[in-house]
Amino acid sequence: MALVPQRTRRERHMFASSDDNAMMKQIQATHAPDGREFSVKPLLHIVEDILLRATPAPGINNIVQNQGIHQEQLDALEEKALQNGFHEMIDMLSYTINKISCEMSCKCSGGGDAHATTLAIFNLVSNYSWSEKVVLALAGFAVNYGEFWLVGQLYLTNPLARAVAMLQQLPDIIERADNLKQKFEALTNLIRAMMDVATCIVEFTELPSQYITSDTPEMLTATAHIPTAVYWTIRSMVACSSQIMGLIGMGQEYIASTTEAWELSSLAHKVNNIHDHLLKQLTLCLQHIDEKRHIEAYQTLVILFETFHVDNMKILKALIYAKDDQLPLIDGSTMKRASLDVLRRKNVLLLISDLELSHEELSMLQTMYRDARKNPESQFEVVWLPVVDIYTPWNETKQQQFEDFQSKMPWYSVYHPSLIVVAVIRYIKEVDQGKFICLFGGEDMEWIRKFTATALAVAKSADIQLEMLYVGKSNPREKVRKNNTVIEKDNLSRVLPDLTLIWFFWVRLESMWHSKVQHKRTVENDPIMQEIMTMLSFDGSDQEWAVVSEGSAKMAKAKGDTILKSFLEFESWRERAAEKGFMPALNDHLHELHSPFHCNRLILPGTTGGIPERVVCAECGRPMEKFIMYRCCTD
Repeated sequence: MALVPQRTRRERHMFASSDDNAMMKQIQATHAPDGREFSVKPLLHIVEDILLRATPAPGINNIVQNQGIHQEQLDALEEKALQNGFHEMIDMLSYTINKISCEMSCKCSGGGDAHATTLAIFNLVSNYSWSEKVVLALAGFAVNYGEFWLVGQLYLTNPLARAVAMLQQLPDIIERADNLKQKFEALTNLIRAMMDVATCIVEFTELPSQYITSDTPEMLTATAHIPTAVYWTIRSMVACSSQIMGLIGMGQEYIASTTEAWELSSLAHKVNNIHDHLLKQLTLCLQHIDEKRHIEAYQTLVILFETFHVDNMKILKALIYAKDDQLPLIDGSTMKRASLDVLRRKNVLLLISDLELSHEELSMLQTMYRDARKNPESQFEVVWLPVVDIYTPWNETKQQQFEDFQSKMPWYSVYHPSLIVVAVIRYIKEVDQGKFICLFGGEDMEWIRKFTATALAVAKSADIQLEMLYVGKSNPREKVRKNNTVIEKDNLSRVLPDLTLIWFFWVRLESMWHSKVQHKRTVENDPIMQEIMTMLSFDGSDQEWAVVSEGSAKMAKAKGDTILKSFLEFESWRERAAEKGFMPALNDHLHELHSPFHCNRLILPGTTGGIPERVVCAECGRPMEKFIMYRCCTD
């Protein structure tokens, strides 16, 4: 019959029948923190270092040999622990740690009551916070546990350790290690659970107070359960100490009991459940913090984009997270990594897309980009920002898809989509949400002044957000440059700051038109083709024009005089705008103003054929530009 120490039966009775509420009232009564605090993390690292080095690996015959598998982890823990100020902290806490160690070794050797011993330890640490209590108690336990296994690991090679081991009758226990395997496994599992709970409790204390406070619901729930978690963790240390002390001095008389292993396993189950609950609350707290950080980062982005900057680096660094000072870009021309500095003082065009960019679109962009780069005055760069769903797991298929697109882009791209953080993705998706975008062109500065003033007044009256952008003409000359200067100076609307960018805008439309034609698309079977034709016709008409859109689905467009007249008559369709929405009401009114009489011209760059390749101007002798014009006029 197995010899079961008397204390085990008492512990089982307490574990099974004790009232948690009554116990916690006793524990809460001991809690009287004096406000002094210390950083528990270094001490916790030392404790973890001791327990990892001391704890035997289950399932091996020679349980006294140190484990090499943890060496890197152990060295890292030691380095973390022995930081500045650690020795001063130990000087301050060593007396308390020693008292806890003595309490555990003395009370647990004589078959004392586990709850009473646990309560005595709480009285020793009454002046400390809950996280400090559990770490100090762990330190006291680690001293006893570490000393036990230090002798066990050295007694074969060290005469002093051998002598101490003989007095403790450890050799007899070690020789019968296989019979104690179940017990040591239960001890190891419980110690691991104790460390998990203690680490989790400490992590709660390190949450940034600027993002989460003690009255946050997630934090309130955790705080309410931490005292119970500390109690059962220290109670588990007492149980482990009882089992270790039970081995010392009993030698051959000690017979392992499956009941003892069951007691330890039951405690481990309870402590693991406590850890799971705390970890769930910690995860909720971290999610709350992430949300706060994302909101803060998003608001920072909004302010950055609303502020004038002489240098573009501040915005680029906010958009592309160069973590650990790594090179965040890939140069598409060399496929080598690059820093953000290559974009300094340049106009940067951001190509924003998901991983579903069509090969047709990519081909058009490649052609336009290479054509634009032939211009020696071109001072712009393109950067691809791939926006992916952060909640969808990143796998090899997506990585291959990303690398496939990246390899076909002659411009810059981010090294990996993870460098586009959540706040940036939100900004990209939401910055234009609910906004109305107005593109307008032409050369008449008087019309531009009147149109922008009227449109902004209508937007204010209709309570909509309207962003306006002047895109000039497809062959921007000095007139467009002067218009840009005046518009920017008088803050009439946004502009494309460089004539090259204006040219690039129109060339992209022309390239899209050519691509659609090659694929046999017409205005009858392709709505995008119809919109491209409309824009190019506006540009070829030598008149002013405007396009207003709300997202990609709702759009209104008209020549300059017509849309200006519609805005000037806003009061006549204000009620319709309130009922149907601004865009449907604007389209209705433009339809009412529409005249069947029109004269539209579509002018495209010429192609080779039977027409002379070179014709000079009869007046100045310079080579004339060659275009193809399509014209539709009703008289």
